[in-house]
Amino acid sequence: MSTRRRSSNSRSWNRCSTILSLALLTVAAALIGGSWAMTNSVFKAFSKDQTVTSSTLGWEKFNGEKTQLQYAVTSYNPAEHPRSKELVDSDQLSHTSYVCRIQIEGIYCAGQTHMEDSSTICTASLQSDVRRHRTFEVLVNRNGGGKLKWQPWNKFRTEKFPGAVSASNGKVDDYYVARYKLVNHGHHHPYIVGNYDPLEKLGGRIYAPLPGMQDTVEHEKGDILVEIEPVKYELRNIKLNKLRTEIKKNTTILGSTILSNIEDMTNQAETVITYDYAKVTYYGRQLGVGNGVPTKVIDPRTQQPVDIFWGVELTERKFETKAINTILQPGTAINVTLLGNYTEMEAPYHALLKAYYDDNSDATSRKLTGYMLSKDMEDVKIEFSPIYWIENGTLVPTTTTTTTTTTTSTTEATTTSEPVPITDTPLADLSNRFGGGVIDEEMSNEINSREEAASSRSIDKPESSISMSSIGGAGSGKRQSSGATTITRWSSSGAIALVVAATAVINAAAQWI
Repeated sequence: MSTRRRSSNSRSWNRCSTILSLALLTVAAALIGGSWAMTNSVFKAFSKDQTVTSSTLGWEKFNGEKTQLQYAVTSYNPAEHPRSKELVDSDQLSHTSYVCRIQIEGIYCAGQTHMEDSSTICTASLQSDVRRHRTFEVLVNRNGGGKLKWQPWNKFRTEKFPGAVSASNGKVDDYYVARYKLVNHGHHHPYIVGNYDPLEKLGGRIYAPLPGMQDTVEHEKGDILVEIEPVKYELRNIKLNKLRTEIKKNTTILGSTILSNIEDMTNQAETVITYDYAKVTYYGRQLGVGNGVPTKVIDPRTQQPVDIFWGVELTERKFETKAINTILQPGTAINVTLLGNYTEMEAPYHALLKAYYDDNSDATSRKLTGYMLSKDMEDVKIEFSPIYWIENGTLVPTTTTTTTTTTTSTTEATTTSEPVPITDTPLADLSNRFGGGVIDEEMSNEINSREEAASSRSIDKPESSISMSSIGGAGSGKRQSSGATTITRWSSSGAIALVVAATAVINAAAQWI
């Protein structure tokens, strides 16, 4: 029993939740409807038997907000028709009038707005029936994207103007928005907005009510409202919002191959890898911009022009080729892989849109904001494997040349015997004193090694050899005996010469002192 009660309570709660949700949605819809105007499509003549939807115009339920009236199509603007201050202050000419439409007997009829008792009403007519409604729709040129022109018309023109704006919901033979110019308008608007009926008589007629009259009047001339759509656009000065840009990169293998050298000498191996991918470019849709119109876009990343159709996602199949080459030794090969990043980018942007028209009129420019989508292949690069031998698949050893500089200092012990010159020798002086016969002519002042002294002993005529130590001992005047002992074998004449030389050295030293 308790289980049934819980189940029943659960179903009741679900019903209450559903009802509450529907109520909230209804309130939200009412709030949105109060602040946002409902928009209906505008049709225009394309050919004799066909109408098309306008990309820039719309019929919006009138709410009187400034944002709506900013782009509403005017039938009278006080700034364009200056009047005297008395007239402007005394009548409705001080207020701007807009093109509007209402339904009369199920048929949409075009008219114009005017002020009445501090409220805006729409006055329109169905031939002889003139109506005034407080609830109506106004014609809006969304974001100012359309170019409108009042084209002069008379009864002798039997065909509708291409681009003529329809007051109805797309039927070819329904009414079109037209106007008639008053000759003496006085306190009234100079133009009265009415309807062009293409089926009335030959060439059609314009029906517009005259001021103060309850019936409409048939006119054989007037103006028909025509929309001139651009034949091409140009989107330039594109600035991406980098902070809100989203980028996704997917690393993709574009292709692979093997380069080999089967020749007997080192050669350059080369090949090509061809790959394809889908490149996508899309700059979104905008109110007031004609979809499908040829558009030249200056790419913000490459500054190169790209041709697209506005509002249509452009998908191109791209085919590209990459050349690859390398130098290989005989009997070796290398694996090659081509990689790339398939990059998807979504980013908000603001730019300048320039529109060109087929009537050779001046181009118009306006700023817009949008959202772009781009898919492209980026960062294409080549990766090589290690080089290997074709015969057995083993890797080819790589030789690395390393330059090493080593400085080694080697000191070898060498013994050098250098002669010590005796600059002030008294030998020549002694020779003169003793008549040259006392000192042996074969005496020399050479310093020799002991081996040379030994060899000199084998010569028949004896020579005397004097070492540096013996000379030093004789020069000091002391240790003459020890100095003499350094001489191993002397002749008698050599001994006498030695004594004489020592005595001379001592005397010379004494004189210097």
